[in-house]
This record gives sequence, structure tokens and C-alpha cells, in this order.
Amino acid sequence: MRGFIILYYIGGAGARKRGSMTNEFEKYVDNDDEAVYEFCDACKELPNVKFIMAERKISELLIMIATSGKLQAIVANACDGFNFRDAFAKARVRAGKRYSLLPPSRPREMIAFAVNLLYAFDTRAVSLQDFLDEYYYSGNGISFAFTSFAHNVVVPLSDCVLGELRAFSESARQEIPPREETITEYEPLLPDEAVADLTERIADICVIAERSGAGSRELEQLYSISGGLSESVNKRDARMMRMLLVGLRGVVASSSYGGLLSEKVEELDETLRHFGV
Repeated sequence: MRGFIILYYIGGAGARKRGSMTNEFEKYVDNDDEAVYEFCDACKELPNVKFIMAERKISELLIMIATSGKLQAIVANACDGFNFRDAFAKARVRAGKRYSLLPPSRPREMIAFAVNLLYAFDTRAVSLQDFLDEYYYSGNGISFAFTSFAHNVVVPLSDCVLGELRAFSESARQEIPPREETITEYEPLLPDEAVADLTERIADICVIAERSGAGSRELEQLYSISGGLSESVNKRDARMMRMLLVGLRGVVASSSYGGLLSEKVEELDETLRHFGV
């Protein structure tokens, strides 16, 4: 039982064609809130999964959606009117020779985007390894790349689903029992020590460029974009961090000091990806 069940049951026209199969399948659908919590817990565990087990775990996530009435409703609501092709095109950000991926920030769009992407992997419409090589490439290997993807896409999916569960109806806010964990906003986990480290490394990049003897115009460009990146790190603004890092990579690559700093920019990129940015 793979992800096709999801599309069959949440699709508008498809839902009208279910017929007798619906009654048969409904015997296996769990309408309890706990099924949603279990799905979200599984999402949060995905960054710790070895790449060799990644596709199996993705299939399990889709099966959890297919067998939960409330998850089906949340995903169907998010996918109503959603165009995955357009959303994916908007999420692609040029990063040197490759692209980076900046998922939607709105919760419902994020849910639709993430579920469609997982379904594409599950059906082999998109090769997971090729996708990671293109959008989450890391010199530390494919497992590190998968961890970055899971932090950036699947963990936020969990937070957005929990938020939608609580906002699904006025009665849901009263009926859903509280859990011990705190539901966070859809923001990357960037601890204070990481902010301090990133800020220091951005400053070091400027110092190295200055010592290289670069011209004043090159340095002005670098100072401007580095200052913005540092500010976005301190504000923990994920979207701005990713956009400015792409800009920093471009400024460094076209400069006379590019050979000195390209590796340090890539290290910044890997650190941000590690924290789901």
C-alpha cells in the first residue's frame, strides 16, 4: 500500500469515484487525534534516519496519512487549489552550479508542498538521491544531505500539521487534549551558540577579503550583503538567510578574493542546512 491511496482519497473528482472501495478501506482508517501525533513524531525522527532507510520511512509517512481520517482532511484542505509544479518552481533558488530549495512559509502551502514532494519520491517520479544531489548537496555525503532535507522540509511539515489540527475547527480547539511538548512556529532551530558562531564566521569572511587587497567596490558589495546576512541570522529569519547566502555566494564567486572564501561560504551553507535553514 503506497502513497497512491492518498491521492485517491483526497482528490476532488477521485473522491466521487470511490464507490464500494470506500466502505472497505474505511475499516482501516483511524480517526483519533493520536494518529496525527504519531505521524508528527515520525516526521521529527526522520533527520536521524540513515539514507539507506529513507525511502522506506517516507513510504511509512504516506501510509500514516492514508490511514488517518484527520490527516487526510488536513492534507486535502491544504491541497485544495494548490499547484505543486508552480510552487516547486518558486522554491528553487540558484546556488552556484546547483539550486537550493526554499519551501513555502505559509503552513497550508508547506503541508501541500511537502506531501506532494514525498509522494513524488515514493512513486519514483523523482529520484530521492538525484534530488538531494541537486538541492541539498553536501561534501559530507548523502546521509548529511538527507538530514538537511528532513530538517528543512519534513520537520516543518510536522509543526504545520499540528497547527492545522488545532485550527481545523472551533470545536477542535476545545476537544484536542494538550500534549507535554510545545508546538513551535515554523522556524528553524537555531540556538544562541549557532547564531554567535555564524555571526563570527561572517565577520571573518569580511576580514579575509579586506586583507586580500580587494578593491573598495568589491568590499562595499561584500560588506553590504554580509551585514544583511548577519542581521537575518540574529533575527532567525530563515527565508532572508537563504536568500542572502545565495547573494553572498554570487558576490564571492565573481570577486578577486573568491578563491580564498568560496570554501568558507560553503561551510556557512552546510551549517544553515544542518539547522533546517
